[in-house]
Amino acid sequence: MCIKKLKIKTKTIISLFYLLLLNACSPNTVISGSAITTQHYSEIVLKAADISDDGIYSLLSNNKQVCLWDNLSNKKLYPCLAGLEAQLIELVGISSTKRYFYTSNRINVHLYDLQSGRLITVWTAGDNIINDIAMSADESTLIFGFRTGQASVVSVKSNKITTFKIHRLDINSVDLSEDGQIAFTGSSDKKAHIWQTSTGDILQRFSHKSRVNHVSLSQDAKKAFSLDAINDRYFWQVDNGEMLAELQSNIRFIEFNDSAFSSDNSLLFSASPKQKLQAWQVTDGSLVGQWQAFKAPQRDRSSVINITQIKAKEVAIITSDGAYQTWSLSPNHAK
Repeated sequence: MCIKKLKIKTKTIISLFYLLLLNACSPNTVISGSAITTQHYSEIVLKAADISDDGIYSLLSNNKQVCLWDNLSNKKLYPCLAGLEAQLIELVGISSTKRYFYTSNRINVHLYDLQSGRLITVWTAGDNIINDIAMSADESTLIFGFRTGQASVVSVKSNKITTFKIHRLDINSVDLSEDGQIAFTGSSDKKAHIWQTSTGDILQRFSHKSRVNHVSLSQDAKKAFSLDAINDRYFWQVDNGEMLAELQSNIRFIEFNDSAFSSDNSLLFSASPKQKLQAWQVTDGSLVGQWQAFKAPQRDRSSVINITQIKAKEVAIITSDGAYQTWSLSPNHAK
């Protein structure tokens, strides 16, 4: 009974915080601020990265090594993967409970035990090329999105793989609900589809004017976001397929390297190739927060390649320059 009350109280506090954050921002105000933490993990430009949901670990690939860092101690958990295991790794991820991490060179997918670094299993795509991978928060399911328009659903426990033809052209981006039952995929066929991973049945079809480069699904599968290559960037209500809002930006060709819904689905956090992390309000698509990420002095540009909400009032990012940074979402920390 005590545990149940604590969960309700925590959820209420988080919801109140987001309400305060949104109310603190007038239509013309965008909050900003300086990073709380900045730690440097790589001198070589990164190709892929992921942060654990609690912000404790960062997984980094520079195409030659794959390293797992403890963000609290600013040390590697164990020696980096190197050699054939680490070459050309362009997709990585850490599971929600920190039981696993995975890597992929777009042909094979390796699943490891996070605490020991021990290899558990390897899946191969055969003649397919993997464009994107997602793992469900309950760690039961992986999804591979292929350039053929197919998607493979992998049961982590049974190792069963089921492949469905979901799109006519390349699948560019994938995401999964918390229980792994619902998938969201975006394709070069100008469609974004919500579908059941058990059957491949498509539940919602969202149309765009050009190829869909990025999708994001809330863990409860109630909200979704899709972004195409030119000018369509929409929030969706999953159950009825209605559009909730469009990003309020006049900029064409917006790109997201990564994005994540806030825990109460009121905000979408985005990672930009242009050295920015941003917070967007789901109800109307307005920009309510924008922060400038780290860039090494010797480089012309830097990208934010991963973003994760690690606390009620804090997000963490990794940049292509190998910097791990944390940022406060509170207006009290604004410049």
